[in-house]
Amino acid sequence: MDLNNYINREIIASLRNISLAKAKVADVMPVSQNMRLPDIRECAIFGTQPFDCLMDAVINFPDETYTILINERPVAMCGTSEYPSSKGNASVWMLGTNDIDKHYFVFLRGAKDCINILQADYKNIDNIVPVDHIKTIQWLKWCGFTFEEHIENHYGYDFLRFNRCNLFQSSIYNESSRSVIH
Repeated sequence: MDLNNYINREIIASLRNISLAKAKVADVMPVSQNMRLPDIRECAIFGTQPFDCLMDAVINFPDETYTILINERPVAMCGTSEYPSSKGNASVWMLGTNDIDKHYFVFLRGAKDCINILQADYKNIDNIVPVDHIKTIQWLKWCGFTFEEHIENHYGYDFLRFNRCNLFQSSIYNESSRSVIH
């Protein structure tokens, strides 16, 4: 491991041996080369390669792209992208490595906190997941995401839409409005 790539990282949060850090270009190669098969498949469905997808995120969305580290090694990259037409709502994504399965309990322990950080500025985050990615769906449910009942079809594959509401951003008490006149 090239320690120069991991020195002076901007760590956003850390809990025991799992950390969320601002993504670096140096994170792309280890994550893309060790990516889980379901995540490789998802990239392929949308016509991209894992390396290209991650590099695009780091270069074009550096403020919204993060790396999840376990024992200072990149195990996943994730991020958000606000919908231009819907302020306060964003798409959330994550592509992970096989190391997530090797360190599953450590990963689970820090997952909800990572998602809370990703969602901090948004009322709602959502995305889609292939219906046959059962393990991912179970993890998303555990993290507090809910699923719509109808199935969406993209490029000939069936997907479920998932979303997570930010209770601190979505409360009626947090929104300014005009007085109601009776």
